Amino acid sequence: MKLIEPAERPVQKEGFQKALGQLQKALPFGKADVHADDEIITRFMRGLNNRYVMVRDLPVEDSDEKFPLILLGPTGLILINVSSAQGFFKARDDTWWELSKATQGYNPGKPNLIKQSLEYAEKLDQLLNKHEKSHPEIVPVLLFANPGVNIESTNPAIRIVLMDGMDSLIGAIQNSDEVLGPSEINYLADTFEFLENPEKAIPMGEGEDFFGRDLLEPEEKPGIKLPKIKPPKLSLSGFEEKLKFTPRQWLIIEVLMIFVILILLAAIIYILIAY
Repeated sequence: MKLIEPAERPVQKEGFQKALGQLQKALPFGKADVHADDEIITRFMRGLNNRYVMVRDLPVEDSDEKFPLILLGPTGLILINVSSAQGFFKARDDTWWELSKATQGYNPGKPNLIKQSLEYAEKLDQLLNKHEKSHPEIVPVLLFANPGVNIESTNPAIRIVLMDGMDSLIGAIQNSDEVLGPSEINYLADTFEFLENPEKAIPMGEGEDFFGRDLLEPEEKPGIKLPKIKPPKLSLSGFEEKLKFTPRQWLIIEVLMIFVILILLAAIIYILIAY
């Protein structure tokens, strides 16, 4: 599986933020937040072949947000919203509820991860439409990376997957009907590559197709413009009297002379073009 991500991943700043990053790596609760995507991507790389492409940290236009993971392959376009939340939740249709430790009752969860996933899918659809990129329907999936989560679901609006269901998700993706061919996958992958790193990628549709072939018509070389040649008017009055030719004979001689001149001009032009 190919991974498309920013050319330069963001790094931790010096001082307090760097120390906080090291603390998150050392503690279990921090590790899930920092490395959730890494673990998910690793699992997908092990399970999917090179016909699939994963897009990471694609910017949301006019925003500081990043899209969740985007999986592109023969079976379509899937947006995988990875959450490291833990606790007890309920999902019904597009509603999301979280168990309060204080009241031991369920309250509306913030954020609503189901609606969040649907909104990200809609934003991605709008982004591709804005750039006039044809694509299949975007399927949102909510994936929990933390095993310490329990969810009761009733007809949820999107598919919800726990960490121990990763293999089932990958198997379902592989066994789904294929809706994209290799050329269409390359086309969308090039689009994501450009949107991810516009300063380094070549935008599609500007002089070449997704196979790298030039689509512009070859430049036509200007042809040689030949001057218009008017047959010369021969004035042979004195010479004509000496030769005693009839008017008809002089006419034949003039036509022959013009014919010879034209043959010579054609020969010169042929030599110029050939060499």
